[in-house]
Amino acid sequence: MDWNKTKTIFIIVFSILNVFLLSLYLNRYNASQQIDKPNDTPIAEKLILDNIKVLETDKEIKEASYVSGNVHNFSQEEIEELDNQTVEIPVSHKLVSTFEEPIKITDENTLEKIVHEQVIRGSAYGLWKIDEENKTAILFQKVNKRLVYYNTNAKLIVHWNEENELIGYEQTILDDLENYDVYQKLLPHMQVINILYGNSHLKPDSTIKEIELGYSTLAQLTETQVFAPTWHILVELLDGTVEEYFVNAVEGRVIEIQKETEQKVLE
Repeated sequence: MDWNKTKTIFIIVFSILNVFLLSLYLNRYNASQQIDKPNDTPIAEKLILDNIKVLETDKEIKEASYVSGNVHNFSQEEIEELDNQTVEIPVSHKLVSTFEEPIKITDENTLEKIVHEQVIRGSAYGLWKIDEENKTAILFQKVNKRLVYYNTNAKLIVHWNEENELIGYEQTILDDLENYDVYQKLLPHMQVINILYGNSHLKPDSTIKEIELGYSTLAQLTETQVFAPTWHILVELLDGTVEEYFVNAVEGRVIEIQKETEQKVLE
């Protein structure tokens, strides 16, 4: 038995458990702090006074679990199964591919369809953003059919040329994405809006266009990572500018997610 390896595994497992227990404690503490004072103006009235509109959103999700996963290291066997591609592995968890013959993107042969067919576990990703000017699209890995926001180990960036042909991509992916057994109650949409308003994030005459559930990184422990349910909120200002916010759906914290330059190759 390799005692050093076993000891390392135990350390990682207990570290994840400690993070989870700390999160549970913070949840209860935050819940106790979020009781509205009797004289507080209800959030609905505040929105009316500031002319902030809320578009109808999908039916709210009331519960979700924390999720853990492991960084995937690409194997030679996986690479050999890729056709029409010249592949480099600059580090074990990142794949960089160039199509030997570019693939035409059409209405029938869509970007998502090509990704599903040409990329290792391509169906595990969902489209996040398209940058027509730089001919680049960003896709995030999904867990429970929801996106993992801005995690460098769960991301796909694809590129195309002037002829609208897919020419290459950079990829990372996570393995063994699993739910924790305990499901957490999620903050309802209006409470999330109240948190943003209380932090001066919502400007008068703006419109809350979307509130969608995904996941953000809670902890990174070497190869293992933990993700928390997270509300993604899109707000359109009066001048048409769109701002986005991320709020931990359990704790109610506004999250400052570190975003890479969107056209940058994965590091």
